Amino acid sequence: MPSLFDYDLGDWTDPFPAPVIEEHEGFMVVRDDLLDGGSKMRFADCLIKSQPEIEEWVYGSSPATGYAQISLSCLCRKYGKKSIIFMADRAKDKLHEYQLRAIESGATMKWVPNGMLSVTEKRARDYVQEDPRKRRLLPIGFDHPSVVASITHVASNIDSDSSSRSFKVPSGFKPTEVWTVGSSGTLTRGLQRAWPDASFHCVTVGHKGDYGRAKLYKCEIPFNRETKVKPPFPSAPTYDAKAWEFMKQYASPGALFWNVGA
Repeated sequence: MPSLFDYDLGDWTDPFPAPVIEEHEGFMVVRDDLLDGGSKMRFADCLIKSQPEIEEWVYGSSPATGYAQISLSCLCRKYGKKSIIFMADRAKDKLHEYQLRAIESGATMKWVPNGMLSVTEKRARDYVQEDPRKRRLLPIGFDHPSVVASITHVASNIDSDSSSRSFKVPSGFKPTEVWTVGSSGTLTRGLQRAWPDASFHCVTVGHKGDYGRAKLYKCEIPFNRETKVKPPFPSAPTYDAKAWEFMKQYASPGALFWNVGA
């Protein structure tokens, strides 16, 4: 597998509207919640588009409140592929809104009784091995060199198209301080390559990943529990929104926050 530093995206360009940047409470905010499938859909586009021979994209690392299930189902629908998601079983009248959105977008759910993450991931791996020529497994957080390279590509090319009423993006846009929420750490590592001179800060939730050189802040709220401190824009309450309390306490004025989904 290519390293993160030599992965070739070919002639891929981001097919989605440019990320919108707004100002909120003195911070710059990348509003990828405005994209139906969020940032993961944007950044996994090249990976799925570049492998037309794969008929089924499989994921076994999503909790009920995970946004990746929405991103994958939206992308697979776009390219005429099947999204297969292995997930812990739960009463069908108590499905989380993200699960319902994934199903509405075409995902096939494989419900796993007593499905701890390690179990759903193994079931997903076993399923792919039954037909590896047509099925492909996505790692937790979509942590693939193509995805990291896509993050770097998109961030490096942010220009005036990302401007909003509250923030005009200058030529040669390069933030000096960047905040994200992290589980696998895929997003912060990709952004670190795009903006090597910036300081990086990551609020960690759930899975322990690779956060590169980011300064870490551990969120003690259980992964599936919502934060009570909500930002003034739509943000996943069990994930991205958990950064806002830390930013208000520790971030510098004008720092940038990348909001992955709503």
